[in-house]
Amino acid sequence: MAKVLIAVSGGVDSVVLLDRAVQSGLEIGVAHVHHGLRLESDEEYGFVQRLAASYGVPFHGKRLTFPDGGSQASYRTARYAFFEQVMQEFGYTQLMTAHHADDQLETVLIQLQRNVVEVTGIPERRPFAGGELVRPLLSEPKRELIAYATRHRLEWREDASNAEVDYLRNKLRHQFVPQLLMAQPDLVHVVSETARRQRDLWSERYQRMEVWMETSVHFEMKAFHVKLEDIISLDRLERYVVGRLLCTRYGVEVGEAMERLFASSRGSVHVDLEGPWRLRKHDGVLSLQATGRPMPSPDERVVTAFPAHVAFGTSRFSLEVVEEAQGIPLEAVELPLVIRSVEAGDVMKLSIGTKKVSRIFIDAKIPREKRPFVPLIVDATGQVIAIVGVRVSDFPDKSGAMCPRLMVK
Repeated sequence: MAKVLIAVSGGVDSVVLLDRAVQSGLEIGVAHVHHGLRLESDEEYGFVQRLAASYGVPFHGKRLTFPDGGSQASYRTARYAFFEQVMQEFGYTQLMTAHHADDQLETVLIQLQRNVVEVTGIPERRPFAGGELVRPLLSEPKRELIAYATRHRLEWREDASNAEVDYLRNKLRHQFVPQLLMAQPDLVHVVSETARRQRDLWSERYQRMEVWMETSVHFEMKAFHVKLEDIISLDRLERYVVGRLLCTRYGVEVGEAMERLFASSRGSVHVDLEGPWRLRKHDGVLSLQATGRPMPSPDERVVTAFPAHVAFGTSRFSLEVVEEAQGIPLEAVELPLVIRSVEAGDVMKLSIGTKKVSRIFIDAKIPREKRPFVPLIVDATGQVIAIVGVRVSDFPDKSGAMCPRLMVK
C-alpha cells in the first residue's frame, strides 16, 4: 500500500482531502507550510497540527522565510522542496494535493491568456520525488467539497488573501469566472473534462513523436541530424513536440529556431542558440552542433562592505544591512562575500539538512545553460548563503529577535 503525504493548508479543499484519505484507510502523514505572510498563519499552523493529531497521523511542518519578501514562484519552489525532503526522509511514495475542478478552470483560462501551446490544465498525476504527485479532487467543483465538509461537520480555515485581486488567478476567480458560470453553469465540468481529453491527446502525440524520432533523427552526444523533408512533413504541433523532446535531450531550446530556419528561403543558414549551440540548415539537413565556444561565465565579484550594488552578467541586485526580525543574520556570515557562478560540489544549508545547488536548480526548473549566469553569494568560509532570485540558505531561528541582517534586494 502506498504511503501518502497529504499537503494540508487548512482550507476546505485540503481538509476534505485529508478526511477522505483517512476514511479510505491509507497510511498517511500531513505536511503544512507556514508562509509567514499573514497574521493568521501562526493560528493556521496550529490548527493543521491539531487536525493531524485528531486523526492520529504524523505531522510535518515548516516555516518559510525569504529576507527579500520572496515571489509566489519562490514560495512554491520552497514549498515543494520541503514536500520532497519529507517524502524522501520518511518514505512517502505519494504526495496528494487538493487541487479541484475550479482550479482546473482557472488554470486553463490562464494558459489561454498566456497563449500557451499545450492548453492541458493541471495533470491528475506526475512523477515527483521518486514517487508521484496525485490530485484526486480535480474532477470535483469546490461547491461539492464545501457541501461534503458541511455534511460531515468538518472544520477549516479561510485564507483572507484569496479574496484579493492582486494576482491573475484571484482576479479570474472573483471577477471573470462568476460571469462565465452565470452564462454556463456546468462550465467547470466541461472545462475539466476537455482538459483531461487534451492531456490524453498530447500524451499520445509525445509518444508518437518519440517513436518517429527513433527512426528519423540521427543522434550524437553533442549533435543531431534530421532530413528537412522528414521534419517538414510533420504538422505544426508535431514539430512543436519534436522541439520540446530535443530541448529536453540537449538542454537547449530549439523549437523557435527550427521554425525560423524552415521559413528561410536560403539553402544554407544557421541560428546561434544559448551557450555553445548552433542550429544549422544545410544541404537538406537540419543539424544541432556544438560550436566549441561556450559563453564565458561572468567574472567573480567580491563584496567587503555594505551597502553594495552588484552587477553579475545581466543580473543587478543590492546587498544591504538592516535591523530586522527576519533575514540573514549578519553574525552568521563571514566577510568578504564572493559573488560567483555555481561550482561542482556546491551545497546549501537548509533547515532539514543540506541540498546540492545543482538539485535546487533542477527543482526551480532553471535550464542547464542558464545556471552559470545565476549569481551565488558565498561567504569567506565557503558556505552558499543565497542563490539570487532562487532561494536563501536557512539559518538558526532567532525567535524574531531584532538584529543586523543582510538583505538581498
